[in-house]
Amino acid sequence: MRRLLGSAVIGSVALLALSPLPCFAQAAGAAEIELLRQEMRRLQERLQKIEQARAPAPTAPVVVPVAAQAPPVVAPRPGERELQLEREHPLETLGLPIPEVAGLRISGFFVGSANYNSHIQMVPEFAGGAPVSSEPHRTDFRFDQFTIGAFKTFAPWLSAGASLEVERHSHRHTHGFDPDFGCLSSGAPCTEQFGSEAATTEVSLHRFNLTGVAPLGKGLALSFGRFDTPYGIERHDAPLNLTATTSELQRFGRPQSMTGFQAAYQFTPWLDATAWVVNRWENETTEDPFEDNNRDKSVGGRIGFTPLQGAQLLNFGIGGWWGPERDNDTRHDRWILDADVTWSPFSRLLLAGELVYGGENEVSFRRRGVPFPAPSVNRRGANWLGLYALGHYDVTSWLGLTFRYGLFDDPDAARTGVAQLLQSWTITPILHLSRLIPDLRPLGVTYARTQHPLDWVDVRFEYRLDQSNRLVFSDARPSVPISEADRVGHEVTMQFVVNF
Repeated sequence: MRRLLGSAVIGSVALLALSPLPCFAQAAGAAEIELLRQEMRRLQERLQKIEQARAPAPTAPVVVPVAAQAPPVVAPRPGERELQLEREHPLETLGLPIPEVAGLRISGFFVGSANYNSHIQMVPEFAGGAPVSSEPHRTDFRFDQFTIGAFKTFAPWLSAGASLEVERHSHRHTHGFDPDFGCLSSGAPCTEQFGSEAATTEVSLHRFNLTGVAPLGKGLALSFGRFDTPYGIERHDAPLNLTATTSELQRFGRPQSMTGFQAAYQFTPWLDATAWVVNRWENETTEDPFEDNNRDKSVGGRIGFTPLQGAQLLNFGIGGWWGPERDNDTRHDRWILDADVTWSPFSRLLLAGELVYGGENEVSFRRRGVPFPAPSVNRRGANWLGLYALGHYDVTSWLGLTFRYGLFDDPDAARTGVAQLLQSWTITPILHLSRLIPDLRPLGVTYARTQHPLDWVDVRFEYRLDQSNRLVFSDARPSVPISEADRVGHEVTMQFVVNF
């Protein structure tokens, strides 16, 4: 309105001043033109005063129209909650709250798979057994694992957590067989055959910890519980691995879990140390429980170095384990030396590796039969060497590719039951299904000592080629003497992993 009024006034004066009408032009003189100019100045000054009078004072409150005001804050009704645009948890996508009971954070995972095996590795019973994901030359659909846990942070220096695991698994080993004498007599014939172990479903106390940070130096973390051994990148649980199966080193060469006390200290950002006193060597190959089996304890530790941090994380560590691991025997020790490394040269590429060398004093075990005949061993020292090298590359944000090479040298047959050199080549494309959901935040957890995040939902397509320099792979049925075997086995797995 102000601009319209000003324009009209100025326009009228300008028309009067510049009008080309003959009567006005003839009568106008220099004095009249000067009067018109003065009148124009007065009108402009008046217009400025009117605009200043209508403008609000600088300190005056601004009155917002009712239609432009924010809606009033209304307290939610019981059971209602505000939905956030950025989803933190998959349940929030459905409008459901993050699972929490009495202040405890509830989380876990479940795993299913489809599997095919051409052969099963023969492992004599004193060395444990080999995993059987399906019978030879069959495809089998399985529900492998379900784990649920509760976790609580009481204070920055005190936290606790525990989880239960329901696992469906099958491990098969071989027995030396002869209808008259067995394989104990040196002169009798001896042939290996698979046992008739059926798949079982076990409910176990999986992991737990009570952790406090003592005010010593930069903070000494003290924990009591059941933990994964902190060597390398491979773990017992499928969601924590970049492959569907584990390496020979993980199966035969070192303990996978431990129960007892653990202490950890971060000296500097690039130097940390962990030490523990635990019950025993726990490994799923031999299906060891977590209760101690003799009067002594096992001890171990790891020193970690992180010279590169951030996106190009480089971490390597040196550790060891020592303790008597036989039932009711504290005189004969088992030990390992372990070295591991993880490195991310750039954000899409992850490299990892682990090397273990171990030994045990005065090992004894039975004679082995066809197809890998060997005499019995009595109180002889044994050593073994294992390693794996792993690379993972993210082709896109939702598709990754993992390759792993594994080697296990068991010249004294103490860990696999056969004096052999065992190798494997594994390739695993991984489809990160949950990354295809817009606005779904990542899980917030990474693989051990890496910057690579775990995902809510993964589908893994794995092919694995196993090879030995001995005839240790067979497709024979249980309780049937094995007269023929192969040096090569093939495994195909499609694995589904869901975290919640």
